[in-house]
Amino acid sequence: MPPKAAPAAILEAARAGISFIVCITEGVPAQDEARVFATLQRDFPKTRLLGPNCPGIISPGKCNIGITAGEIAALPTKNGPNVGIVSRSGTLTYQALYELKQLKIGVSTCVGIGGDPVPGTSFVDCLAEFQADPETHAIIMIGEIGGTAEEEAAEFIKIM
Repeated sequence: MPPKAAPAAILEAARAGISFIVCITEGVPAQDEARVFATLQRDFPKTRLLGPNCPGIISPGKCNIGITAGEIAALPTKNGPNVGIVSRSGTLTYQALYELKQLKIGVSTCVGIGGDPVPGTSFVDCLAEFQADPETHAIIMIGEIGGTAEEEAAEFIKIM
């Protein structure tokens, strides 16, 4: 979806009842992101948006939505260790997946939230989900320059 059309497409999907929307589109204007995010929170509170400007989400062997190559991630194992990844950087996400696979460490889920100013899903959202996931034994969180998302995650971790 081109940047100008992405906001309308996200809202159309929400109106259609889609509860998890992944927007990989780069270049969506920040004011459009903010407007869409506010509309989702107000009118579609049960809809979760991942992105925009993100590689998507992958749970190896279960689901892959976005642009992450499935073969880059190691399947989680029954006894672990399995790592959950949440990242603002697409490139570093791929590097982490590759290095974990080289070490034969499974990935429960990898979430690329994107580095835009108004992400639909935050570090804190993902950390809470990983904390509740019995398949996730450790978490890698990859930040990026700009914003306060990492500080918000650190505050959340203090109370976890």
